[in-house]
Amino acid sequence: MKLNFIDSGKEFDFGKTSQDYAKYRDIYPKSMYDKLISFGIGRENQKILDLGSGTAVLPINLYHTGAHFTSTDISENQIAYDRKQIQ
Repeated sequence: MKLNFIDSGKEFDFGKTSQDYAKYRDIYPKSMYDKLISFGIGRENQKILDLGSGTAVLPINLYHTGAHFTSTDISENQIAYDRKQIQ
C-alpha cells in the first residue's frame, strides 16, 4: 500500500514481517477474550467476520469456542501466514 501522506509515500506491508508481527502483536490479555465471550462473541457455530485480521490473533485465540471465522486482510502475505497457523 502506498499513501503519499504517510512516510513520504514509501510503501509498507505488514505481510513482509508476518512472523514477527504475529509474535509481538498478540498483546491482548485473556481477560479481553473472556469479556468478548461474556458478551456472546464466539458462541459455538457462530459465524464471525474478522476484517483486517492481520495474523488472525482474534480467531486463533477464540478458536476453542467453536465459532466459525472468516478472516480478511489487504495483505496476501498475512492471509497466507494465517492459513499456515491454523493447519
